[in-house]
Amino acid sequence: MGRVAGFIRRNWLMLAVAAVLVILFQRADTGEIVHTFVNVSWGWVSLAVLANFFSIMLKVVSWKVIFDSGFDGIRSRWLNLTSALMIGFLVNLVIPARMGELARAFVIKRRQSIEGQPVSNSTVLGTVALERVFDGIAMAMITIYGVTRMNLPGWADRGAVVLVVVSLFFAAALIILESTRERLQARVEAATEEEQQGWWRRQFMRLRGIVARFSDGQRVLRRPGRVAVICAATAGSWLSQLLAVYFALSAFHIGLAGMLGALMLLILMNIAGALPATPGNVGIFQLATVIPLTVTYDKITYSSALAFSVGLQIIEGSIGAGVGSIFLVREGLSFDQVRQGSVKELGRPGADTGRREQPEEAAQPGEAMLEKEAAPQLTRAG
Repeated sequence: MGRVAGFIRRNWLMLAVAAVLVILFQRADTGEIVHTFVNVSWGWVSLAVLANFFSIMLKVVSWKVIFDSGFDGIRSRWLNLTSALMIGFLVNLVIPARMGELARAFVIKRRQSIEGQPVSNSTVLGTVALERVFDGIAMAMITIYGVTRMNLPGWADRGAVVLVVVSLFFAAALIILESTRERLQARVEAATEEEQQGWWRRQFMRLRGIVARFSDGQRVLRRPGRVAVICAATAGSWLSQLLAVYFALSAFHIGLAGMLGALMLLILMNIAGALPATPGNVGIFQLATVIPLTVTYDKITYSSALAFSVGLQIIEGSIGAGVGSIFLVREGLSFDQVRQGSVKELGRPGADTGRREQPEEAAQPGEAMLEKEAAPQLTRAG
């Protein structure tokens, strides 16, 4: 009995996913699912994969504009940002709770150090946070449109409200942080580390230094032209994702749902996956797609909707799993190294080796307090 209880404690998440999948497939006609996959239209599948890939590339555009604005004299290569983002997607497929966002921050910081352009971990996290906020605001606007124009389930309406509130809260927080950035940095630069200050005072100034560097990630907000580029790229990314869902519906011969049906699924999938509770969002993804399709469209059978749901998740996950694995090899890392490195960087946000990239290579605000925690030197991967 003790062994069974221990096994359940260690694997309760996978057991919950398995239970959800058993319930979902119990009602399905296996023969119809097989028939649906055998007769899938590979031309539409290819278009769905390309649309998903294009959506990711537009996310890279947004992140690059934000990233390059956060550091004076430092620019990151497209390939490096793409590598970090793809590895982040790979991590999100395996580990829930958005660990992939930390993973991409870890990968790009490591790559910049390898190429002789060290950057602050806190500032990198600031650029990731801002990119996600732009993404969340765009999703919130799409969700508002869907709630007002379509008859979504009650849980979706409540989830939409939460999503909008959270997105606006973080947007306001980053705007306020950017508006006070110069004053905050001036206070940190004016502070001196003296032994008689006391432990709590030193820790407070350490925290201020971290927040000051994090706020550098929002410097792009003072450049309207670049903000417009980010907004356009983010909108294009969501449009590409919408087209990917529509192409997938056509691939599984349930295109009768049309573009409005694809929009409904896009909204529900993202509300359900706002904070993934299972690896790859397996189970939750199916619930968010199968039930709406079968309830909204009488001609779509449960089995065909389930087959579509599995197919769409494979299409979306294939890029993260396939391309992400290739970039993982390029970086000379194992999955476990990325996972451990991401957690370590989160636990040591003050261990920044990056500088404010001034010509005289002056230390960034609060860096003097952090010299003892400098990260180990990295060697070139590959």
